[in-house]
Amino acid sequence: MSAADLKLLSVLDILLEERSVTRSAERLGVSAPSVSRVLARLRQVTGDPLLVRAGRDLVPTARALELHDDVHRVVEDAAALLRPATLDLATLERRFAVRANDGFVGAFASRLLARLRAEAPMVELRFAPEGESDDDALREGRIDLDIGALREMGPEVRIQTVFRDHFVGMARADHPIFDAPITPERFCQYDQISASRRGRALGPVDKVLADLGMKRRVVLIVPFPKTALAALPDSDLIAPVPNHVRRSAEAMGARLRAFDLPLTLEPVVIGQAWHPRFDKDAGHQFLRQAVREVCARS
Repeated sequence: MSAADLKLLSVLDILLEERSVTRSAERLGVSAPSVSRVLARLRQVTGDPLLVRAGRDLVPTARALELHDDVHRVVEDAAALLRPATLDLATLERRFAVRANDGFVGAFASRLLARLRAEAPMVELRFAPEGESDDDALREGRIDLDIGALREMGPEVRIQTVFRDHFVGMARADHPIFDAPITPERFCQYDQISASRRGRALGPVDKVLADLGMKRRVVLIVPFPKTALAALPDSDLIAPVPNHVRRSAEAMGARLRAFDLPLTLEPVVIGQAWHPRFDKDAGHQFLRQAVREVCARS
């Protein structure tokens, strides 16, 4: 592959991420007309429009979507080959892509970025939304880390525990649940919210309640814990959420109050997962260490 070919692929990778000539030019540090000329060359080489106008935006063609994962992997692999064996954090220019849920992002994103930029002031941190079952994102290099509750992700994926958490109950500050000791029976009296990106109403709380011969009433299901918290201030609903989500809500001044669940639940183990191609990558090692340090201080 020639240097010109690699440059074309690098620009195509950014164009397909940004879907904007202007934003791509800003990331590349060049003019928008320069990116437009490269896009024209890419269209000529591939025989496909790649990005087409849809209103004020650009949208990828079917061929572009087909190419994107492979293009990104080639660009990432080439960049890894050209990185120096010794890492100079002061001059490191790299965008780290991390997949995590909004609870983790709210609790740790700003602190993680501050930790990274304290030593590597030119790095960027991009959080991708948590997917349903897109484990290929790690293998294909579309993300650097996947952070979340530990689960099986295939034999080749590296997984490391970063912290353990537990569930707490959340409700508006003047909720009637606080008027008396919170027992399992009183906990089940109030309508509840389930936060599940898979749309599930039942989870670990319901299993423990079932063992006690009890059942709660879930009337609202939302995809993210922070979305559940947003529904609490003006209702009598309650929501069990991970404790780190509670801390991020309190830091933002939410008018909510936490309570210990009157149930014995297994701790939630949060881990970071990565592909072994990054085991010896010094920049990636720096990222993983920063995640561990920031989470350890939580």
